[in-house]
Formats: sequence, structure tokens, C-alpha cells
Amino acid sequence: MIVFVVAMVVLFALLVFMWVSIGREPGPQPADVALAYERAWDDLDFDLLFDLSGEELRDSMRRERFVAAKRAAYEQADARARLGADVRVDTAITGNQTALVVTEVAAHGSRVRNNVMLEKRANGWVVVGYSLRPDAEADTSNS
Repeated sequence: MIVFVVAMVVLFALLVFMWVSIGREPGPQPADVALAYERAWDDLDFDLLFDLSGEELRDSMRRERFVAAKRAAYEQADARARLGADVRVDTAITGNQTALVVTEVAAHGSRVRNNVMLEKRANGWVVVGYSLRPDAEADTSNS
């Protein structure tokens, strides 16, 4: 009987420890989500892209329609293959509920920088804005 009580106490302690540990886990940070978003585009993984995107980037579509629309668009553009881009974080600025991550994507000898805007929602950070970042050096050399 004592062995059973001790086993139950140990089991209860382990369950409480796991519950507290999982509850305190902050999840992926904005830079991690931005990198995953860029890699999802590189891999043409539209299911993951849907998961990482906020409603603002889903064009009011449900998952099945979103994925089908993206696949159709990329098949028409003859871009079925992965680019094999090298993606890294250039800058990350995180506030309480919003973040800006500047990514640098290098593929086939060219580099671009993107602004990835994120918001913290109920299930973590999601991408709510994505745009090509103007290159200040290229702008000044063309003047």
C-alpha cells in the first residue's frame, strides 16, 4: 500500500512538473518564425506557409483553397523546383506584441532583404506583413 502511495505521489509530482514546464515554454521567437516563413516559400510548402501566416496574408481563404491557389500560381509560373536559397536573419526588433525581422535571402548569386512583420496572437507569432526591403546602397548608387 505504501509503495502505491509513493508511486502516485511521484507520478503526480512529475505531471505537475511537466505541466509547469510546458506552460512556461515561450515557443518559437519572431526570428525563428520569420526564417521558417522564408524557408516555406523556398520549399513551396504552402501548408506551412498557411500555418505561419495571419489572416491578413491568407486572402480570406481557408487552408485547402489557399494551398490550391498557391500551387496553381506556381505551376503556371513554372516554379515548381526549390530555389535552394540561403536564408539568414539580418535584424530582429521585438516589441511586446509586434516584431520586425529583416531577412536576407541569397540564391543564384543575388541577395534580397525582406521585411517580415509579425504579431503575437493566441497560438504564438504569425506573419502579418511581408515586403521587399529597399536597398539603400543601390538607391544611392543610381542617383
